[in-house]
Amino acid sequence: MFWNFHKILVICTGGAMIFSPNTTNRTEMEGGGSVVTRSVKHRAEEKPYCIFLSWDDGPSEGSQSVNELALKDSLSINVFLIGRNACLTERSRAMVLEYAANPMVEIGNHSFTHANRKYEAFFRDPEVVLADFNRSRDSLHLTNGLTRLPGRNFFRLGSFSRNDHNNGKESADVLAANGYSVFGWDLEWRRKAGHGISTHTGEAMFQIVGEMLEKKRTFVPGYLVLLLHDQDCRDGHFRDELEEFIRLAREDGRYRFGHLSEMTGN
Repeated sequence: MFWNFHKILVICTGGAMIFSPNTTNRTEMEGGGSVVTRSVKHRAEEKPYCIFLSWDDGPSEGSQSVNELALKDSLSINVFLIGRNACLTERSRAMVLEYAANPMVEIGNHSFTHANRKYEAFFRDPEVVLADFNRSRDSLHLTNGLTRLPGRNFFRLGSFSRNDHNNGKESADVLAANGYSVFGWDLEWRRKAGHGISTHTGEAMFQIVGEMLEKKRTFVPGYLVLLLHDQDCRDGHFRDELEEFIRLAREDGRYRFGHLSEMTGN
């Protein structure tokens, strides 16, 4: 996914991570693109911190590994599925059912078409976007309203919001007005290196997550939304580093893993 938001680029296991700056209590400005409003709800300073592991772009060849990880480690995760992907083959339809049968997995909506990878054009018409998400919702039989825009890092959770500097603000507003909870992310972890970016181990990622939470550099202080992609979990080395990250977080005692519905108040 690509976006143009005030960000700090960090290296991760095979790819780039994005640090979103702490944007609590800022005001949206006219004409200058989007900035962030205050965080979604007040949170006491007690620990543990909560990490939300969220996977985009499934079902895909990596989805089986994601589902098995959640089962094996009794790990709460979120997956944002593409409706068209879910309808492609008998195997993809079966994968959606496996996700749905896993109590550790919470399924969200990542649109039906994924904007056909033409994000700028897709987000010019909010009604087209709404229809696309409604189609995906219906094809996946979803009722929870959990949503992530393709190619955009936007939050719409109740009266609280965050935008990146791409188009899509009006589409996010329309989705929210129609009962969707729109989730962006605080940090991205990818497998593949490129554009001069090196890789991080699970241990290094654990250190970076801890620093972000301690310094309140997430949309909701005390909560961190981590973006991953199903396809990356085809890679055994990446899976090993991810499991190391999970092990370190659990053994540390300051962290837990949760479902994103916790942030909606539902």
